[in-house]
Amino acid sequence: MITMDDGKIKFIADVMLGRTARWLRLFGYDTIYNPDVEDFDILFTALIEGRILLTRDVQLARTGGSVTYLVRANNLWKQLQEITNHFSILPEISLQICPVCNGKISPAEKVKIQDSVPRYTYLTHQKFWRCEKCGKIYWKGSHLQLAREDIISHILKRDSDNEN
Repeated sequence: MITMDDGKIKFIADVMLGRTARWLRLFGYDTIYNPDVEDFDILFTALIEGRILLTRDVQLARTGGSVTYLVRANNLWKQLQEITNHFSILPEISLQICPVCNGKISPAEKVKIQDSVPRYTYLTHQKFWRCEKCGKIYWKGSHLQLAREDIISHILKRDSDNEN
């Protein structure tokens, strides 16, 4: 198994785990997700790149053996609970990996992104980040607080009545 430069596990998710992949990226984990790729190609990539293949497909998990992890939970929040528990992942927003494309996020000079963000956002925020791959701009707005609240109420909450 290959890890990122910071020692984190690298994942690849199958077609059934797209939303889960986005959240793992938000947690700072390199997670490949492409819904148009066939199972064989996903498994091949996992083997070649030393990634853990996350899947809900029992047959794919059997075929992949030790490089796969069969996600048993049905809903997003239970899946994230299961994965974060199994791989000892701290579920917190990191702004390191783009949740859209899996690219690296780096600090961006404010003057260079002026035309890429809403005027109010530009005027009320000092720090911005840009994905090196897709160019998406990020800032610490209310959406991060909402995501943190989701983490607390849905992932860190360990009781069984959480079925949203």
